[in-house]
Order: sequence, then structure tokens, then C-alpha cells
Amino acid sequence: MSWPTSNHESPDVHLEIPTVNAPHYLWSILRADGLSFRADGYREVRSNLQIAIDLFGRSQTPGQKPSADVSEQRLRTWKKAFEDMGILTVREDKVQATRFGKAIMDGWTRVDDALQGANSRIALLGAEVANRIRLAPPGKIPEGVPEDSDLLPIRAIWRAFRNLNDRLHWQDVNRALGQVHYESSVPAAIAQIQAFRKKYDGVYDATTLHELGPAALSDDPRLITPWLNRASVGGLLFSSEADTDGFRTLNDTGRTIVDDLLAQVPPGLPNGADYQTYLDYLMEPVQIAESPIAPEDKPLVDSIAQAASEFGGFKFIVLSGLPGTGKTRLARLVAERLTGGDDSRIAEVQFHESFSYEDFAEGFVPRKDGSGFEHRPKVLRIINERAMADPMQVYVLIVEEFTRANSHSVLGELLTYIEHRGRPFQWSVSQEQSFIAPNLVVIASMNPRDKSALQLDAAVKRRMHIIPVGPSVEALSSVLGHLDEPTREKLLEWFSTYVGILPFGHGLFANLADGSAITKAWHGTIAPLLQDPTGAISPAYQQAHDDFPLK
Repeated sequence: MSWPTSNHESPDVHLEIPTVNAPHYLWSILRADGLSFRADGYREVRSNLQIAIDLFGRSQTPGQKPSADVSEQRLRTWKKAFEDMGILTVREDKVQATRFGKAIMDGWTRVDDALQGANSRIALLGAEVANRIRLAPPGKIPEGVPEDSDLLPIRAIWRAFRNLNDRLHWQDVNRALGQVHYESSVPAAIAQIQAFRKKYDGVYDATTLHELGPAALSDDPRLITPWLNRASVGGLLFSSEADTDGFRTLNDTGRTIVDDLLAQVPPGLPNGADYQTYLDYLMEPVQIAESPIAPEDKPLVDSIAQAASEFGGFKFIVLSGLPGTGKTRLARLVAERLTGGDDSRIAEVQFHESFSYEDFAEGFVPRKDGSGFEHRPKVLRIINERAMADPMQVYVLIVEEFTRANSHSVLGELLTYIEHRGRPFQWSVSQEQSFIAPNLVVIASMNPRDKSALQLDAAVKRRMHIIPVGPSVEALSSVLGHLDEPTREKLLEWFSTYVGILPFGHGLFANLADGSAITKAWHGTIAPLLQDPTGAISPAYQQAHDDFPLK
């Protein structure tokens, strides 16, 4: 018995990003060399082409590497054509972008950023759907798969990637994972692959494969590819095509999304579900993404958006609440409303104790070739420059855990200039002149009970517009909507009784599939929050601890 290799109903979502073509090479030369290069320095040009292609390495289909095929004559032709169009000019033996050329490049960059943002959203949404796919869907269990199979095959593939240095061979699926039908068997299959790789140094050929196991699915890699395509969300989490050794490698986006999803327990499928219910269950993340803001969230989202319109041009909009009150989710909902859902106009960063100005605004970072350091703009400067270049649109920077860092150290001179938008200043590291764009809204979150929050001085506080975000019984009711009624009612009654004293909010109960999952979360995550530094339950929380109904 093994996984089916026939077409399995699941969404394959993919958005192609344009490749870097010939004219883009010239833009890349200009961008890679500070908007200029020597007119006769074609050896330098060829070197800059390599740098440019590296800059575009995040594209799903990278541009052709510069080679002997890109002749000096062709470079001259491109340069001459762009010069005739008024896009670039030659001055003092340097090719420089004109004002018109810079405007085109900025527009092209925004389009590329928008495409990247769209791909990120599709990758996340597609992965949330794939995360729920079952090997034995109700009503259409494939031949050879046990009816009681509980395997989530895409999650099994993701787990294998993360335990195998983010590289997976199609034969790993064919001969190891493909024989698994139960979640409890996945660790053994991964260990089987690890032992095989260690013994044969990762060599997959006719002399070694018999030790990995029999071909459970097929000797034709094309019949294994559909499973890998689903797991990659059409090539967004890892390449749809294997490398010359037959491996696929999880990319940075894939690692982030996969880790987030593997850390959660997928919602349970309703008992007695038929195949149509299963398809509805698969599409639930899409439905949620397309649906309007939940009724319990709307008042706060409206309030935060209104505050952003009134105060966002000269203050930090700060969401203040306990852990688990949904501050991050609310900040994202508001950011999407303000930007029309354009991810290219949203940036996110999380402060922590060692976070500094060099991490937030600009700093020096080591060069990849080890030849020293280079100046690099960081998240604030990057999103600010985008906002400066596009003054008719709102841009949003979300700052998580604002009070965890030393705010004066991180902000430096920006503490003044975030309040006085449009007022010129010099960046501390580069000494370049700039200003903070009036159309950049900074939405921050903080826990008001953090020691660092209690120590905020007046200079920071007066630049904050604070919106309280409290625990919500209504939001918890919505979060628990999938649970059976007795379990749901018990938890709601307990939370309603102690909501005023608990050091956390409703969000700690999100993504828990059933009463058993709640019990595990209580012992492993929630109850420890009620303890003092010695491990004993704090007196203020003792009654709430004793009365919890799902221990």
C-alpha cells in the first residue's frame, strides 16, 4: 500500500515573476553601481551584470547569467538606445540615469515589489490549504490507502525537508515517505532517509537505492512530481524542478511559512464529513482571506484606522495589550486596509533587547566576499524611501514589541523627525540628507505590563497615540467556533469569569483543534504564564488556575 500517484484534488497556485531581460540588465548596471558606470569600462560592466543578476536572484525564474553571449557591442547598442530615449546620458566619462530614467526605474521597482508581495500572499494562502490535505479524504479514499489513515502528506513532506537540511530527493518520497499512512510513522520514515544519506553520503543511484526501500510509488519521477508541486505551492516554497542530482531545496520563504504551519495543529475535519465538506474544509483559508473583517474585530479596526488617519502623520500608533489579544493581527488588518492590500507598501520588524539603530535605520554589514563592510539601508529607511517616492499612497511600517528595545538607542534622531515629518535631517551613519515621509504610518505593539513599557520616558510617550487592545470574550467565542458545544461553553465560562485578571488574552486558544489540544496547551503554554519565578502559581492567579475546566 502506498500513496496514489494519480491526480489528487488540491490547489496548485503559481504566479510567474517576469525574468530579467536585456533592458533590465542595463537598469541593473546603473542600480548596482550607484546609478553610474564608466562609459568605456565594459569589463567592469560585465562584472556589474553578475552583481545585478544576484540582486534579482529572488525571482522565481532568474535572468540569464551574463556571459560571452552578452557582447560589448550589444551593451553599446542598449546604452545608445536608452540615451536616445532620454533615459540615460553620458557626462564626464560616466553613464548616468536621467531624472526620467530614475523615475522609470523607481516605477519598475515598485511593480517588482508588488509582484513579490503578491507571490508571498499566494504562497502563504496556498500553503494553508495544502497544510490540510489528507491522504484519505472522506468519500474518495484512494485504492491501497487504509480507511483509518490520518496522514497529512504535505505536512509529512515539509517535516522531511526541515529534518533533512531543507533538501529532499524525489526518491525520498517514492521509497520512504510514500509508504507511510499514519502520522505516527513519519518520524521513522525521516530517520530511514537520514540513515541512508549518512551511509551513502547522499548518493542516490542504482547501487544504493535498494537500501532506501522499494519503489512504493513509481520509478518515473514525473509521477512523484505532483506531490512535490503541491508541497511547493507551485514552486513558491521550493523549486518545481529538481537540480541535476534530483534534489529540491526549501527557500527562505518556504522555511518561514513551513515552520509557522508545522508549529500549529491543523483544524480538525468535522465528524461524518463527506467529500464536499472536505473540499469546503480545504478552501476555508481562502474563504477567510476573502471574507470581510470579523464583526468582533470591526470596531477596533475602525478605531485604529481612524487614529492612523488623524495621528499617523506625526505619532506612533501604538496598540497596547497583553499577549494573545490579537495586536499583531489587528495591525496587519489595519495595514491592509490603509494600503488596499498592497504588500509592497507594508513592512514589518520586531524589536528585541539587542535591537539597535543599525538594525532599524541603516548600518554597515560584512560583504559576502569578506573584503570589508558596506553600507546597507534597513527596514525603516527602505520603506521610508518607497513612501517618499510615492507620496499619494499610504505606506505602513508595523513594529512588533516596540518597548522590548531601548527606544532612544533604536530611534536616535528619528524620535524628533518621526514627529516633524518633512523636516530635513541627516542619517547618523551615512550622513545623507532625508526626511520622514508624511505618508508613512508606523503601527507598533506593546505589552503594557512589560518592565520596559513601564520605564518609557515622557519624550517617547508624547510621540505615541495609544489604543488599548484588551482580551475579548466575543473574540474567544469566534476562535472556539469549531469545538463541540460542551467544551466551548466550559472554556468561555471560565474565561469570562477571570478575563479581568488573566495575564493573557483570547489568542492563546487559537488553532487548538479539540479539548485534548486545549489540555496540552494549558500544561505546556498557558499555565506557566500564571507562575512566579520560582515555578509556583502566583496568588493572584491561583483561583483561575484551580478552576480551569479542561486540565
